Amino acid sequence: MARDRGFRVIRLPPYHCIFNPIELIWSQMKNNIRRNNTAPKFSSATIDIIREEVSKITAEMWANCVRHSTKEEDQYRARLITPLIINLEESSDDDSDYFDQ
Repeated sequence: MARDRGFRVIRLPPYHCIFNPIELIWSQMKNNIRRNNTAPKFSSATIDIIREEVSKITAEMWANCVRHSTKEEDQYRARLITPLIINLEESSDDDSDYFDQ
């Protein structure tokens, strides 16, 4: 359904919420709700606080979270990818350096 509408679904690794900007936004929002909510759970006052916190989410916050997630992805990839260096200048028929005897 997403593909039919021109979107591409990207799967994220489980337990890696830092790669998902919505998780960062959600975390900020939950912290603000906890800090500001003095009403009983699920009361109309709590719902009002939730609505207020949702309205505070700005395009700048989204951009910052996307930028942070992208940086985390880049750092994660850098740790996974080991550089491979092939020296074309040397030639050796002796493979003993590569295999245990």
